[in-house]
Formats: sequence, C-alpha cells, structure tokens
Amino acid sequence: MLTNVVRSVARTGRPGLSLIAAGLLLGPALGAQAQSGGQKPPPPKVPVITVETASAAVYKEYAGRTEANRHVEVRAQVDGILESREYTEGARVAKGDPLFRIDARPYQAAVHEAEADLAAAQATLAAAQRDWRRVNSLFERGVASEKQRDDARSALETARAGVKVAEAQLESAQVDLDYTTVAAPIPGIAGRRAVSAGNLIEVGDRLVSLDEIDPIQIVLSYPLDDPFADSDALNPTPERPTPAEVVGITGPNGQPLTGKLDYRTAAIDEQTNSIRLRGVFDNPGDVLRPNRYVRVRIQVASVSDAVIVPETAIGTGPEPGSTVVYVVGENDTAQQKRVELGPMSDQGRIVESGLEAGERLVIDGLLKVRPGAPVKPQTPSDDND
Repeated sequence: MLTNVVRSVARTGRPGLSLIAAGLLLGPALGAQAQSGGQKPPPPKVPVITVETASAAVYKEYAGRTEANRHVEVRAQVDGILESREYTEGARVAKGDPLFRIDARPYQAAVHEAEADLAAAQATLAAAQRDWRRVNSLFERGVASEKQRDDARSALETARAGVKVAEAQLESAQVDLDYTTVAAPIPGIAGRRAVSAGNLIEVGDRLVSLDEIDPIQIVLSYPLDDPFADSDALNPTPERPTPAEVVGITGPNGQPLTGKLDYRTAAIDEQTNSIRLRGVFDNPGDVLRPNRYVRVRIQVASVSDAVIVPETAIGTGPEPGSTVVYVVGENDTAQQKRVELGPMSDQGRIVESGLEAGERLVIDGLLKVRPGAPVKPQTPSDDND
C-alpha cells in the first residue's frame, strides 16, 4: 500500500496535496504499528499488610430513644387566684426556684388566726399548770379532796392537748401559705404554662411540666436471637451496670456522651420478641432532647487471637451476600479469598474464617485489583519513604 502511495505522488507532480493524502493514510498505519509494539501498563500499587492475630474488644450498636430522666407535672396544692408566673417558658430552672405565685392573703390571715389560737391554748395551759400545782399542794396537806386533784389533773392534760391541736393547726395553715408560692420540685426544662395569671385555680389543677434532661435516659432493645443476648453487657443490673456511648453525637466540647445501662426488663416484648434496656447518660449542653432516636455503642465481648482486618480491605463477592478479600500470592499476583465476617471490634472487623495469619492482605484500592493479575505491593513503611 505504501509503495502505491509513493508512485501516485510521483505521477501527479503535486507534492502538497500528495503529502497530505499520504499523511492521512500513513497515520493509522503507524498508530497500529505503535500499538502492536507498545508495552503493557505496570501493575497497580496497592497497600499491603501481613495478617496477624490480636486481642480486641467487640462492640455492637443498638437503636434507642431518649426520654426525660424525670418528668413532673406541677399542680396547684391550694385554691386561689393565680397572681403571677415567675419563670421563662422553655428555660432551665433549678430545684426550689419559684414558678407561680397564688394570692396569699387568705392563707396569711389563716396563719394569724392559728397563731392567736395557739397563744390562747398556751395561756390556758399555763393557768391549768398553776391550778394543778396549787390543788396538788393542798391535797398533800389534806385540805383538797381527791376529786379536786383529779379535776385539776384532767384540766392540765386537756390544756396540753389543746396546745398540740393549736400547734398542728398553725403548721397546717403555714403549709397552705407556703403552697401559694409554687416552686420547682426538680431541676429541669420548664414547659409551657397550662394556666395564665389571673385565673382562679383549684387544688390539683395542672400548672406546668418539668423535664430533667441532664442526665437523660435512653431506652433501647435487642432481639432474643442476638448472638450476645446472654452476655453480661446485655443483662445489666443496678449493681453491675454496663458502660455505653452514644454514637455520632458529642457534647459542646466534642466529648462523647457516655452513660451506663442499669436496667433490663424481666418480660419479653411479645410484639417485637425483644428485651428492653434502660440507661442514664450525661447530657451536657442539653444536646439530646426527649423522643430523639439515637444509636448506642456497647462493648458486648472481648476476643483473643482473632484475625482482624480494616473495613477497606473487605469487598463484595460474586455471589449475593458474599464478601471477599485479596491477598498477594506467589509472583506478586492477587488472589481472591471468600471470608466469613464476625462482629466489629475496636481495631477493625473480625474475620471468622477464610483468612490466615501470615498472609499478605490488600487493605485498600480493591477496584484496581483483579484475581490472578499482578500487583505491586506497598507496605506502610514504603509509603513513608
């Protein structure tokens, strides 16, 4: 073909057009020659570690929902006109902070009346004591009769009882007076008021609710067929609580939200066939609020002499649901191995079977690896050089 092109150029005597035509014809031909004579691309570089066994802590995550540590409905304990609200809705209040004030004048008057009754009873007691001392002295000298002495003793005992009754009435009146200032029984977040100032309220009327959320409770559950259902971690008691941590949520300073599971239900939930746990967690800054869904991380076991690999070393196998890893075999060729995975640990994923200690494992870049194809293994020390 090339010879014919040259002859055509010579016949035409038009070198410009002929050279262009020759270039169009020679280009594909030369490209094909270069491709057929070119070298193959180099093997891909992949990070490799030598598989070793190690001891590790096994963790699992469970879904849970937050609840207030304590929820209190604050209600009126005396009747009267609600004079004022002393808190800001949605704000944090301390235990003992005033929330509402009820018209105290009727109760203050009752206290004054009870104080007067107590003073009268004390005066009656003082008179009865004097009468008793006088009559008893006369009786001992044989001047007063036994009946007179008994009457004086009865009057003294009645006067003493009268003082106790008056003291109890004063205490009751003082309690009612104290109830006119409605105070927070627990620390927490105050909700919306249920009654506005100016309304007449009665005993038992709901005024506001308080939620203690620092600490906060988290309720979670696990199925009966959980592989760690019989572990101590999933069977906590108040005497043997289980440490736990909220996943993916931190406090104001970046610290994890930690707590302890200290309660397990005795009965099984018949609808979900699961068992519920309850834990109390620190909640600085009120990061968590009630009725939020979270995930809780628990150490459920510890293992020794386990084969542990990073998650980046695990790939999807050809069969549905299968998992594989790649090891570097003889002549630095990649070999695919199907593995059975165990639970997650604090050092990586535990491999139950399919991988042995001493093998060279590809820990990243699996998309560049093909079974039986050569690779260029790189150890972590090579990457640092």
